[in-house]
Amino acid sequence: MEIRSRRLSKDNTYYALKQKIINNELEPGQAVNEENLAAMLGVSRTPLREAIQRLENEDFLVRQPNGRLKVAPLSLKEVEEIFQIRSMLEGHIARSAAKNATDKDIQKLTVMMTQIKQSFQLGEKQNFVSYGFEFHDYLSEISGLMTFEKVLNQLRDRSLRYCRYVSLHGDWNTQADEEHNDILQMIADRNEDGAEQAMREHILNSLATALERMKGAL
Repeated sequence: MEIRSRRLSKDNTYYALKQKIINNELEPGQAVNEENLAAMLGVSRTPLREAIQRLENEDFLVRQPNGRLKVAPLSLKEVEEIFQIRSMLEGHIARSAAKNATDKDIQKLTVMMTQIKQSFQLGEKQNFVSYGFEFHDYLSEISGLMTFEKVLNQLRDRSLRYCRYVSLHGDWNTQADEEHNDILQMIADRNEDGAEQAMREHILNSLATALERMKGAL
């Protein structure tokens, strides 16, 4: 029981620290140290050190030549690579979702779409991002493309970090809201070609927005 408790403590510390990086509470390029992080998270140094090592391995934290630690900076090159990969994979996922989606799936996606629209209209930018990712995640689930889903899961947190950053430095335009609706309509119509095209365009338009925001802020 004690070993399991220690494992949970380490995992919780890792996830808590990672979320602060993804949500940009710890800003890109920000210098950090164990003492301040331990105080922020309310944990001891032991689970924190393991969390730091895991996040270094995942490139969310960077160890500088002088041994000091900082949050990994954002990169125009990285965001372009991530979203280009997403456009290809998620295009196929949308195509497969249009083929496989049941009436119940369409109903669930419609509820998600309502949440996306409401958060957009209310100016709840971070909720808009969260609901959007849930929409994309569910499409991956119903597509049946398990290998695609696994690859996307490896990119998910990195992609989410960029989307959170964009939301903190400006609004998503109405096009992003409309594009989700277009994707849903194509899937509901069982239009496989249309669903794939709509998804690819949506991801690439999101990339263009991210690049614009980053060039203005970095």
